[in-house]
Amino acid sequence: MDLTWVESEGGPMIVVEESLRNRWGGYTNSDYENACEVEGYAGLVTFGEPSASVPALAINDIPAPTAFLKEFRAIVQWISSSSDARFVEVVREGIEFVDPWVDGPLVQVKGPLAVFDAALPGTEARADELLLVEIEPAVYRLRTADIESDTGTCARVHKFDRVIQRSARSR
Repeated sequence: MDLTWVESEGGPMIVVEESLRNRWGGYTNSDYENACEVEGYAGLVTFGEPSASVPALAINDIPAPTAFLKEFRAIVQWISSSSDARFVEVVREGIEFVDPWVDGPLVQVKGPLAVFDAALPGTEARADELLLVEIEPAVYRLRTADIESDTGTCARVHKFDRVIQRSARSR
């Protein structure tokens, strides 16, 4: 499986709706600083004009090569592995056995997502610095865990788990 990898220069990765990517200011305003203040594995920050701010998801903690595994709706970060193939194999074998997951924020997905270095202004993110992620529009709980093998492969997995919302009538 060929994965597309992006990296940061040392700070967090940011996940924004692709349609709003050009509003992310990165290092040119306080957007990057706000992303750096997120504690834990991931958190929400707002960006854009104060009167029309929108949420973004900051993936924090480690500056690691980052990819998206569509089959698991998961952003994965390479901590260590001998190859892409081994990395994916360890994630596939271990994802169903993770216990415990660390619950992160609720994320409303309305359309395709862009994942890139939070320091970059969205207007400057080149194609090779950007992951485009397509998952079904819905509300998701981001859950994070590390998956390790006994052969030294380790992945940090940020999985989008769909939240089933009950309708007002069923309450």
